[in-house]
Amino acid sequence: MTVVAVLTLPACSGDAETQDATTPTTMDPAVSEVTTTATAPVDDTQTTTAKPDLSAEEQDQADIEETLQAFNAALASAANGDESIEAIYPFSRDMAREQWVTQVLAYEAQGISFSGLPSMEVLEVSVEGNTSEAVVCADVSAVEAVDENGESVVSENRLNRSLQNFILERDDSAELGWFVVEDLNRNEPCDG
Repeated sequence: MTVVAVLTLPACSGDAETQDATTPTTMDPAVSEVTTTATAPVDDTQTTTAKPDLSAEEQDQADIEETLQAFNAALASAANGDESIEAIYPFSRDMAREQWVTQVLAYEAQGISFSGLPSMEVLEVSVEGNTSEAVVCADVSAVEAVDENGESVVSENRLNRSLQNFILERDDSAELGWFVVEDLNRNEPCDG
């Protein structure tokens, strides 16, 4: 992610030294002329801060986290019916892709529809060569699932915040340099 900070210096309109050149600043009743103070031109240049250089390890971590967030958002869009399940293709392959294509198509066939967006907090990332393992806390508390009759199909035992393991593989053809290849819900609470 790129963060750019823009700084501007506002003029202080209450300070007599910086008021507009046409505004009288002093008037002596004995003298009929007006004394004015010239204003310095406002500096409209903007200062930007460039993205800091990241080490290879920090860049991997940032790319992996971005891949996981993008995968999560694409999967939610597909489950909510806003996008085709193919929305996960730029971020996943192998078992992770297959399991979610199968699952989302099964939900559609059963008439189950979803609303609400899950969130994900990346807790740990480790990288060894071209493989990464990540542990996240997935929060589905805002997600509702209903059948064709509009009745909830969410289990009473659902964990709203649970640990999830991901395995990712580095690949230059991936949208963000990594593919999610395995996705496993551990069915354990995040705070456990």
